[in-house]
Amino acid sequence: MLKLIVRLTLVLVTIRLASIVTLTAEEAPDYRSFLKIDVHSHIFADSPDYVRMLRRNNVRAINICTMGTDPEMVRLQQNMAEHMQNAYPDTFAFASTFDLTSRKESDYAESTIDWLESCVESGALMIKVWKDVGMEIKDEQGRFIMPDDELFDPIYRRVAQLGQPLIAHFAEPVAAWRPLDPDSPHYGYYLNHPEWHFYQQEGVPSWEEIIAARDRLLEKNRSLTVIGAHLGSMAHDVDEVAERLDRYPHFYVDVSARIRDLARQPKEKVRKFFIRYQDRILYGIDQTLAPDQVEKMTEEEIASFIKGVENKYRSHWAYFSGNGEVELSGYQAEGLNLPLEVLEKFYFRNARRIIPRLKF
Repeated sequence: MLKLIVRLTLVLVTIRLASIVTLTAEEAPDYRSFLKIDVHSHIFADSPDYVRMLRRNNVRAINICTMGTDPEMVRLQQNMAEHMQNAYPDTFAFASTFDLTSRKESDYAESTIDWLESCVESGALMIKVWKDVGMEIKDEQGRFIMPDDELFDPIYRRVAQLGQPLIAHFAEPVAAWRPLDPDSPHYGYYLNHPEWHFYQQEGVPSWEEIIAARDRLLEKNRSLTVIGAHLGSMAHDVDEVAERLDRYPHFYVDVSARIRDLARQPKEKVRKFFIRYQDRILYGIDQTLAPDQVEKMTEEEIASFIKGVENKYRSHWAYFSGNGEVELSGYQAEGLNLPLEVLEKFYFRNARRIIPRLKF
């Protein structure tokens, strides 16, 4: 009799635990009705079909100007970004960047600040610094100019005074310093862009050196809001990201182009990371469409491109909001099933809070 009572008790406990699990598992909100702000985009071509795709998926996008080592491209992107914002103010906003090629001029800081102030007057919401700082440009002695170089100190100070977040892409994934690995989510990129693959290259700063310079920038610019693009180039391990988020309260990250890195880490580890740092992480996909790119594409290729971006938005949603297996660009991952409050912060509330002039 005692054994029977014990067995019945165990059954009841098991049923109770199962009901608790069921009750705590969130059902994914409706995809179309859920606002999604893509804080990291590069759409510099006016495609009405692309705009319609964003609207039917309830997506708003911030176009980010980049490539400070190409001043002509900076101005071309700036002009197109302003056009996209003016033409589709309910769908597009933009972030500016600045010229790095005139850095030897005596008035470099002053002229750069003037440029950035004019960008803000034109509606820029953030300022971008790209990986060419730390990985490409050098000083007169041939040394790589790092993110914390005193050259940029007055610029960073003025950006902070203007209330502009700095969206910073410093370094690359650690895979850039390792042998090419077909199992890496970055294999295709470095196969096609060997100029950014530094394995066994002498004289190039290491990943650790660039990240340390970025950390020093954060240390000495406590009043500057910094958004670490691509999970701060630490996407291989969310513990690395967490360490910096704990150390620097003015540091945030976006997940653009690094979601497959997340998917390769244990689900529960990543889920706990998102829940713990739910106020510090922003959504983005890092999609690019350049004017010269569109000119070379057929109508079918443009349609295929747009469909591919739409599928990406949907697969990301399935990963962050859903349960079970989801495909991320050919990689099978398990959905994080994030709580509704975390999804709202990640997809739009954090962007609205962290980027002061955002009107979406």
